[in-house]
Amino acid sequence: MAAADPDPDPDVHIHLIFQPYGPYICDESRCAQDRADNIVSIMIGIREIKCKLEILQRTTNYFRNGVPGMVFSLPECFVSVEAFTLLYRWMDQPSYVFPPELLMTTYRSAKHLRISSLVRQFEELFCNPRLAREEIGFYMFCGLHLLMRVSSMPLDFPKMLRINRYFLTMISTKEYLTLLPQVLMGVLNSPMICVNSEMEVLIAIIIWLFHDYDSRSIHTINMLSCVRFDCIPSEAIVELREHPSFRTLAVLFNRPEFEMFLQNAPPLRQNTRLCNRRIWIYDNLCIYHHDAHCLRRNFITFNQMMNYKHALRRAPKLHWWHRLQLDPYVRTCRNELCKK
Repeated sequence: MAAADPDPDPDVHIHLIFQPYGPYICDESRCAQDRADNIVSIMIGIREIKCKLEILQRTTNYFRNGVPGMVFSLPECFVSVEAFTLLYRWMDQPSYVFPPELLMTTYRSAKHLRISSLVRQFEELFCNPRLAREEIGFYMFCGLHLLMRVSSMPLDFPKMLRINRYFLTMISTKEYLTLLPQVLMGVLNSPMICVNSEMEVLIAIIIWLFHDYDSRSIHTINMLSCVRFDCIPSEAIVELREHPSFRTLAVLFNRPEFEMFLQNAPPLRQNTRLCNRRIWIYDNLCIYHHDAHCLRRNFITFNQMMNYKHALRRAPKLHWWHRLQLDPYVRTCRNELCKK
């Protein structure tokens, strides 16, 4: 379960037949054929999935009383069509790995279907999400927090999130918007997060705050204290403030505490190599960058960041793993726009 398969084998779906329209109707000829082929029908809502009975029965006793041609109806609130499809694929091909963003949905469905061998594997991972690869740990962390809040279950797992290379891709997920403030501050305070520019940290905070500004505005000062303003030229912040992308953004920029933090941002000519650095990277999907000594560094608009977010959503699953780390002491700029 380490990562999503970027190019799934189409043969895996050979036993899955979806019929999304209308209720299940079993005519005599089709039922007879299903019995001959040892096929059962799984109904989830109005969706029918045809499966081989021996594959189901060798993995869980949930279907132990099934006979060929039988119809099983599963509660959609516990087992989604998407999760069942993945589980059946795993039953047929145990080496299959689940997409990280569907781990918790799949886990809940596996528990309902009493797939004990898989549930044990999940729970071993849940004991310490920090040992998993970053994106897997992130989705497990978010899913476990949600499970704890919804079910009031006391869960024993780390309260902080380990994110380094995955930081920018994390911002583009819907789960990012649900992070608790203390968890997000733990990530933002880390010197190990990988960014093209410290402005991305500032804009990441803006995105989180304005998802629900009325209730989150009380965290503004603590969030802004995570930004390393000594890595951002004051001219870049002033430009961002003078051209807000939406009206309510001006509310944040005009708060007195923002003015206080702005005083820590040096003039462009002083912002070279000695700031309180993060891990600077170069991403070819990004049109802005940090490379030391380059006049383009750190100048970024809110819309540019949004476009970059959308590009990351469309990027290959492991794009975040392959970004290049920059040496801030090398004077050669990596950005193609600057070489022209």
